[in-house]
Amino acid sequence: MEIDYEKISVTAQLAAYMRQFSDIPFASDVAELLHSREVFEVLLQGQQMTSEDLLWYAPIFEVRYKSVTEAIRRSGSNQVLELASGLTLRELAFTQDPRYTYIESDLTGISVEKEAIIASLRQKYELADHANLHFPAVNALDRSQLQEAVKRLNRDQPLVVVNEGFFQYLSPDEMLAVVGNIRELLAEFKGSWITPDFSIKDEVNQVSAQQRNFRRIVDAATEHKMYNNAFDSLEQLMAFLREMGLSAVVHNPVDETGEIVSLRRLHLPAAQLDSIKASLRLWVLSLPNHW
Repeated sequence: MEIDYEKISVTAQLAAYMRQFSDIPFASDVAELLHSREVFEVLLQGQQMTSEDLLWYAPIFEVRYKSVTEAIRRSGSNQVLELASGLTLRELAFTQDPRYTYIESDLTGISVEKEAIIASLRQKYELADHANLHFPAVNALDRSQLQEAVKRLNRDQPLVVVNEGFFQYLSPDEMLAVVGNIRELLAEFKGSWITPDFSIKDEVNQVSAQQRNFRRIVDAATEHKMYNNAFDSLEQLMAFLREMGLSAVVHNPVDETGEIVSLRRLHLPAAQLDSIKASLRLWVLSLPNHW
């Protein structure tokens, strides 16, 4: 199997590397197929930092994945549109149930590579293909591309829109455009939007020197400044959501997650997440009176 690693974004590689230490379905397969450790080490070369220095990220990636997945199941919707998902392969796990229709959207390069990876894993594990997983190439900033992606969905059934680890790399104007596009989808379908991606400035700035250095490395690799769209306060964020016509329910993703396997596998202290738990949020958003 040949994969064009240049088409797999550095952020997708980082997430793939960190998720392998959990029990997330197919996470170890993806990390192996992408040689994510080697890619990660090349990224850090000459930076006085190794991949082992950053393993404390692994529980955060695990909590984020599992809490979003649980929220999708709890929504009761069998139609899912995921935006810029990288290589979580959540879609492959969900679509083993033929009742689900999953639209797995991303930019062209990564969508092509992801489809090849999923075909390989289906063959490896003899997984059924229920023709309910689709890979349109979509830029979430382009409303027409999103509308094209959901054409096959049933308007009489609710839709869940999901994004995880996407907004951190958008400018404020880009974020505003994506939120507007998602709101239009929610106006068309009864349903909800699930995301852990909103950020508050004080919370994202309370980091160690090592974290600041790593963000600088990722900023340079992606040519995007992380958290450039963070809100001044939680109150400002809530006001923004109201202005966009969205009702919000907020959960703490740590509370929504069962065992955090990567803590045990990496021998990290159980208190690893305590210091940042308050800043981890899972947002479930909808249009008022839409249910």
